[in-house]
This record gives sequence, structure tokens and C-alpha cells, in this order.
Amino acid sequence: MTSPTAFRFAIAACLLMVMAPVPLLAQTRGSVGEDFTRRDRTALLYSTKFQFSDNHIPTVRVMILEGEGSAEFESSSPMTFRPEGEGGAAMLVGKGRTRCKALIEGGKQAKIRYWVSLDRLPAGNLKKLRAARAAWEDKGHKVRVFERGSVFGFFGRVLDNRIMILVDDTPFDDAALARDRRDDLVSGTGNATIDVFEEAVVRPTGTIRIQCKGVDTAMDFPGMVEVATEGKALIKVRDVEFGKGFHWHGREDRTYRGRLILTADRTGKLAVVNAVDAETLLKGLVPSEIFNDAPMEALKAQAVGARGELFAKLGIRHTADPYMVCSDVHCQAYRGSSREHPRTSRAVDATRGQMMFHDGRLVDSVYSASCGGHTESGHNVWQGSGHPYLTGVSDAPKGVGVFEKGVDEATVREFVEKPQRGLYCGATRYGKKTFRWTKDVTFEEARKGTLKITGKDVGPVTGMNVLERGVSGRIVRLEVTGERGKAIVSPELPIRKALTALRSALFVFDVVAGPSGRVFRFSGAGFGHGVGMCQYGAIGRAVKGHKFRDILGHYYTDTEVVRIY
Repeated sequence: MTSPTAFRFAIAACLLMVMAPVPLLAQTRGSVGEDFTRRDRTALLYSTKFQFSDNHIPTVRVMILEGEGSAEFESSSPMTFRPEGEGGAAMLVGKGRTRCKALIEGGKQAKIRYWVSLDRLPAGNLKKLRAARAAWEDKGHKVRVFERGSVFGFFGRVLDNRIMILVDDTPFDDAALARDRRDDLVSGTGNATIDVFEEAVVRPTGTIRIQCKGVDTAMDFPGMVEVATEGKALIKVRDVEFGKGFHWHGREDRTYRGRLILTADRTGKLAVVNAVDAETLLKGLVPSEIFNDAPMEALKAQAVGARGELFAKLGIRHTADPYMVCSDVHCQAYRGSSREHPRTSRAVDATRGQMMFHDGRLVDSVYSASCGGHTESGHNVWQGSGHPYLTGVSDAPKGVGVFEKGVDEATVREFVEKPQRGLYCGATRYGKKTFRWTKDVTFEEARKGTLKITGKDVGPVTGMNVLERGVSGRIVRLEVTGERGKAIVSPELPIRKALTALRSALFVFDVVAGPSGRVFRFSGAGFGHGVGMCQYGAIGRAVKGHKFRDILGHYYTDTEVVRIY
């Protein structure tokens, strides 16, 4: 029976949520209850507190550039510079088209402490937290717990994306030493998703110097400065880098709605951050993640999924950076207004504020391009992703069996080389190039890739051995053997990167004769990690007449779509 005190608290909380979409509980990455005064507005950049647009939509801070010595930007209108952020003093520059260059002077890097992350659990499940902690302590580990994320409310619905991070209580000041410790624990425990957690102990500093064309005097802003335009004018940022670490790496000019924030990044160099409302962000994000000519129901499914993943990650990723999310595939690809398309914008508008929930909690609705015929379970790919709604499922129509004989080397080879008919991700023109693929990798490339990823030079490679596969057939742990020893690569993304950026970890391999000696020939299926929604599969289902809620319901088990704002 509910006590009178608890009942009064519940009523008060409900009234608060109904009155306005404001945070119910704001947890910062610094001290709880930190006061964000104008003397230290940069603290807000490291907070999980939300600001809201005039339409009551949360504002998201997304990284555009970092690690730069300078950045050039321009607008068709005058620009306003606010050294104290929104609501502070303002300096208007320009009469029409305005062009400026930003530099950072006296930049000092952040002090970051690195911990080996043993497990990540939802904050509300104290029983599971105690059990996980006890299990690690029984193995001789001293455990510390960090909490990240927030609880916030929108018109009667609570979003709680907080997680508890269990770390090995031995901090490192050197990231390489922390990775070595992680690798040792992975080898000793067989747990492929042990990771490294970053804690920002001291934030970076620097003075932002702005020089605008036609203005004789440069402007200096200690810590940060916010840049806004008049009316609906856009801001173009020159030479934006994208695709770091991937074959599509490059630079291009991009335009953005909302505001820019210029500040120091973790290395003490210049960071450019776009502060924009979540729905506008999605309009520049969704067309970067899916074909804009795909069926509308697939675009709607993508919009809902992208929105849910965005909110699930806020305050959890990039905890040592002056932004909430990045603009590359590590978070979700975002190219600003440069990429907006009427069809994908219509899908975002049609699903405004809609996200998925499982058992009352926000779903982390991750997705990948092509599952190859079967999605993977989250716990095999990332720490803290062992959610029941991220259990791997077949991408075949009803009545078509996938891995009915179980997952072993023989069944995976048969699945890759002789796929069943009707698999949705291979049923349309969109997924043909990634549904099945082959790639040759030399022994020396495998050696260098393993060294780059693990830091261990096994010497001339003599072979590879699959130690573990997930429910989709993707390799979770791979042993690479050389004349100098062995190295275990895990989980799936490091495996793909070690083998020269394979499209997925769902592959089999043979040793064949190449132009200059023996090579590994990889035969694979799919593109990406394979967890959650299969984008090409969603398109295939939409072509067959499936509605977006049905598409999402297939890939995310036992979930419901709810409009939050």
C-alpha cells in the first residue's frame, strides 16, 4: 500500500510533468547540484541538463569539428556572438553576409582519468546491480560505480536513460595502460565487451579568438562563445571532417540551423558544436542514415529509431567532451541542413516526438545497414546492451527458417554461401551490394591490423581461429596466430577493423592463392554490427506493405511506440 508521503510526492511529480517539459532530475557530469553561473558557462557543455526550444523540444549539442587549430564559418546575415551563451551579453557583427575565422589560443588539454568498465546496468535495477558487483568482487576485483545519464519528463511520460557503470577500481592517467588492462581482463574472463570508461577530472581551457572579414579588431572570448544568426539564416562551416577511421573519410563544407558553440576540446584544440533542437537535428540526420527515396514507412521507422537512439545516448556517451553526441557513425551520422530532403523531413514530422519503450523504459533503438539475414543480440556487441528488446531475430518471412540447426562453422558457411530465399535485407535493389560480399586480405595486412587494434605484434600470421560466434553467426572473439604468438581480437567492431575494415563480422574465410602469395579470402553477409533494426530489411518489409510500427515491433521485441512531445 502506498504511504501518504509517497502519494503526495507522486502527485507533485505528475503535476510538474504536466505543467512543462522540464527535467525532473538533472545529474551533471561534475558535482550534483552544480551551479552554472556566467563565470563558468563551459560547465554547461559537460552537463546532462536540457535546454528547450520555444516549441518545448529539447536542444541537443552535437559535435561538428574537433581537434582543429582553426575553423572558418559564414552566414548570409549578421552574426551575434554571446560570450556567456544564450541569455547573456551579445555582440552583433556584420551588415549582410558575414565571414569569420576562429582560432584557439592558450589551449590546455583536459585531465582525463581512465577506468576499465566491467559492466553497465540500468540505474533502476538495484538487485541486478548488487549481484553484478558481488560477482566481480568474488573474482577479486575492487569495484567502483559511476552513474551517468538523466531522468527527465515530457508531459506525463518519464524518460530515464541512466546507467550504472561498474569499473575496476584502479584508475589510469594513460589511456593505453587502461586498454592493456582491459585486454588482459578480456583474455582472462572471455567477456568480449569489457570496455574503457572516461572521467573528465579537469575540463580543457582556451581563449577563442574570432576575426571577421571587414572588422579590424579580433574578438577574444575566454572559455567559449556562442554564435547565432538573424532570422532563419544558416551558418556554413568550411572543411568539416567526416568518416574518421573509415574508407569514406573526407572533408566538405556543411550548413547548419540553430547555433554554433566554439570552445576547447579534450586536447585543448578547437571544437565546433551545433546546438539545435532534436527534431531539426533529425531532419539532417535521417537522410544521412537511409536512402531518401526509400518507402515512406521505412523512413518513418528510421525516424523513430534515430530519435530513440539519440535520447538513449544523451549524457552517456562522450562524457569527457563538451558535447552530448558526435556527428559521425560512432553516434549517428549528421550532416546538418546540407543533407535535408523533403521526404525524410516529412517522415520526421509525421512521427514527431515518437520513441519506443519497453517495460516503461526508453528503448536504445540502435540499427545497422544490413543484418545479412539475421540480427545480432546486443550483449555480444556492446557492454550494457543486453536488453531483451535487442535479442537477435531472423530477417526472413514467416515460415522461412534461419539457423534452425544452430550456429556453428558449418551452418554459418551454408548461410553465407547459400542464403535462404526471401530474406528481406536482400530483397530490394538497396541491399544487393552488401547482402553478400567477398574480400581478399593478405597475411601481412592481417598482421598489421591485429597490431593496430590490439597493440600486439604476433609476427608473420600463420592462421586464424574463431573462438565464439553470436546468434546471427557474427564472430564475437577471434584468435589470430603468428610466429611470435597469439592475439585475441574482440568484439565485432575491432575484428572488422583488424581485418582491413570488413563490412561485417558475419563471415567465413579460406586461404587461397593471391597475385603475390597466399591470402585470406573472406566471404561475408551484411554491413554493420547487425543489432536492432536492419535498415535494408526495413525497406524490404515496407516494399511488402508493412507499416512502420510493425517494422519496429519485429526488430525490437515487445516494444511500443509512444509520442513524448
